[in-house]
Amino acid sequence: MRNYQRNKSSKYYVPHNIYMQIQYKIKDYDRLKRDRVNAYGDAEQKVKLSYIENELKAIDQACIEIRGIYSDRTQEDFDPIKAYWSYDYFNYIFKRKSDDDEGPSYRTWNRYKINLSKAIANNLKIF
Repeated sequence: MRNYQRNKSSKYYVPHNIYMQIQYKIKDYDRLKRDRVNAYGDAEQKVKLSYIENELKAIDQACIEIRGIYSDRTQEDFDPIKAYWSYDYFNYIFKRKSDDDEGPSYRTWNRYKINLSKAIANNLKIF
């Protein structure tokens, strides 16, 4: 999958290194949730638990923001993380205006991914 980036003059621009950091944080989301459960039982894991909580909070908050932005265009069970990784899911979850409506374009999906990445980066205070 190519990592589509807007040019620097666009309001959707996120520097490549930050975009890639966020992409790996989203990819690591499920592992972070598992590690959070495992870290609760161990007193020595407080620093790690704090880091995990911070990462998950930033991603979850960004997902809430994105759900709010896209709420009028998507179905109720919209999963922002799943939509980030799958254009087919992103296209499927969008409401259609008519029977002929083909849904969002691939370009719209790329813009969505950048918006989610930017929201996570802002929550983590790295952009």
